[in-house]
Amino acid sequence: MVPIIAIAVIAVISISVSAVFKADPLIGMSLGAFAAAAAVWFTGKKFNDPAKNRIVVDKATGQEFLITQNHSLFFIKMQYWAIPLALLGVILLFTLITKK
Repeated sequence: MVPIIAIAVIAVISISVSAVFKADPLIGMSLGAFAAAAAVWFTGKKFNDPAKNRIVVDKATGQEFLITQNHSLFFIKMQYWAIPLALLGVILLFTLITKK
């Protein structure tokens, strides 16, 4: 879900900022990257909430099992993908500033 959320949020904000403010597309993409980082962070925190973990007991053996939520991409939990997205926003903003 990380790539889907990131691409969708960046695209919508980039197109909106470019259409409304007639600004440089890098401004919209950097704002979109920051918004995507926030969306991924909060969505990941909600999906990977430890309160959703369940302990189940096998009736035949009496053994307990912990069932956890694990929403990740390439073995990295979803909420931690917000950090590279925020860094992308910083890089795009820095590129915009140094371009002029």
